[in-house]
Amino acid sequence: MTVANLLSRISMSRLVVHAPAFIVLWLLLSRLNVALDPLYSYYLALVAMYATAMLGMVILVGLSGQVSLGNGALMAVGGYVFALTSLNWQTVPFFGWPWNGTWSMVFAAIGGLIVGLIIGLLGARLQGPYLAGLTLGIAVGVPAIANRFPDVLGGSQGFKLTVPYPEGGYASEPAQSETTGVSDEAALDEALGLAPGDDGGGSASAVPEPSVDSGDLLTLDDVQGGASAVPEPSVDSGDLLTLDDVQGGASAVPEPSVPPVPSEVAGIPGATDAGASTLDAATGTGLVLEQWQASLAVAVACIAGFVALNLVRGRQGQMWRAVRDDPVAAALVGIAPGATKVSAFVVSSVFAALAGAVFAQILTYVGPGAFGIGLSLSLLVGVILGGRSSLVGAVIGAVLIVGLPEVVSGLAGDRGWPDQVANNVPNLAYGLLLVLVVLAAPGGIVGTAREWWARRRGRPTPS
Repeated sequence: MTVANLLSRISMSRLVVHAPAFIVLWLLLSRLNVALDPLYSYYLALVAMYATAMLGMVILVGLSGQVSLGNGALMAVGGYVFALTSLNWQTVPFFGWPWNGTWSMVFAAIGGLIVGLIIGLLGARLQGPYLAGLTLGIAVGVPAIANRFPDVLGGSQGFKLTVPYPEGGYASEPAQSETTGVSDEAALDEALGLAPGDDGGGSASAVPEPSVDSGDLLTLDDVQGGASAVPEPSVDSGDLLTLDDVQGGASAVPEPSVPPVPSEVAGIPGATDAGASTLDAATGTGLVLEQWQASLAVAVACIAGFVALNLVRGRQGQMWRAVRDDPVAAALVGIAPGATKVSAFVVSSVFAALAGAVFAQILTYVGPGAFGIGLSLSLLVGVILGGRSSLVGAVIGAVLIVGLPEVVSGLAGDRGWPDQVANNVPNLAYGLLLVLVVLAAPGGIVGTAREWWARRRGRPTPS
């Protein structure tokens, strides 16, 4: 099942109805993002990023009935493709167009498509715990590949990114010429008119010192007792330079306030603190970095939601449900169960790769620590809590994943619990809430709400 065949199954009538709705949603969220504090814009970016990944999880787990514990590894594929193409490519292959962050997002989606196709073909004949075991092995193995090839993938330290993508690309490190072997120091000596190895008369500096009788500002009369006329700062004063030493200098400018670092960023090497930097004035956006990240994440989530909604409500969604409910009956009516399952894996992988590329730009970092097994489990927990068969449930699950740890950690901190306890309370809350939902509301929040509404209206309970 190719991408062209998937897109051909989207009805034009649904495009006309859904497109304006998602455009309005994008405009509203963009307006909200500008009005929010940078810290809450950061949380909005995380919610939109998780929602993008979990939209694919709803298609894979809820509609096609396949269990996946490896979508975090697919996010790693998107993040690493984004980082490698951003850092190493200056032009688009075969076309020569200038490279930018949009092209990195496109290639991240292509990387997710290829990896998802491979995994889908491997797991097309697997079901239940066997498929879960395959995806779990992928979730553990893919991030570990970075440690196996540190020269290419950065090893355990990963890559530090600059976002937005720098105009003109990432500057290369200055290196010694391989053809002439002339170093930067030799070029400097040549520019100063010095012979190779000449240190300017044996002094430490290659620049010749001015003579005493040349009329310079500093002479022997300015030096008292061999000390410089410029007074040295006191050692016990606490600060080498104070406002008394420099009037109107740079130190008089107050430093900008920095919001607290969210728990998702703390502990990840190379990740930027929330609110620590702003966009370059050359971008002309006037947004702080967190607002730019949120605008990117919201745009990608709206595009992913638009595509997912049209697929789910179209013929492709009916095929996924048919294979999930009864593969034999689906095959009797002409639906290929294997190809249908592979198509679900491909779509889910593309969404996960796009979410991973957005995650890389939110953290400004790509490394194994950002895409561990915990990320895959969090995606699955979020889908189960929100409702594994509902796209709205994916958004609700994203809100729970981002908001629940902050709320629980805040409550634990207000009660003065030790840090070791407070840091593990969110995981305990996750586990208890998951057990409660599985026992009392197997359909998740959205599924339970639908059943309650159907009983209230006297209609059959939806499956």
